[in-house]
Amino acid sequence: MLFADVLSLVMFREILVPTDGSEGARRGVEHALDIGEKYGARIHTLYVVDEDVYATPALSGGELFLEELQDSGEIACEEIVSAAVDRGLDAVSHCVRGKPHREIVDYADEHDIDLIVIGKHGVAGHRHQHIGSCTDRVVRTAGVPVLPV
Repeated sequence: MLFADVLSLVMFREILVPTDGSEGARRGVEHALDIGEKYGARIHTLYVVDEDVYATPALSGGELFLEELQDSGEIACEEIVSAAVDRGLDAVSHCVRGKPHREIVDYADEHDIDLIVIGKHGVAGHRHQHIGSCTDRVVRTAGVPVLPV
């Protein structure tokens, strides 16, 4: 059975589309919005500031840097909300700090998400695309369907 056939058998009311502002994430956004239009779903967008990667407590500007990342994430999320609203969809955005894969899965659980649409990263020069580590962890741990795009 093709994925399109599976989609015709289910109903999505709440769709989560995590973003990190990358091109891969933007591909996920477009697919999430298309699916959202088909089902009249609410779009949830989530940006996670990965404190393990960016936290630098030894540096005095570490917190300021995290705040700048969070501000950038909020802007990225608001752009997605705006695109959803332009298509007539209800949308909400959230920006949090933590481990991205855990925050995505926790958000999906806490907000009764029906589908997670997430960008995957390709590796140039290889015949097969590889899923990024965050996407892989979400696919393996989420309790709802995950569509890597």
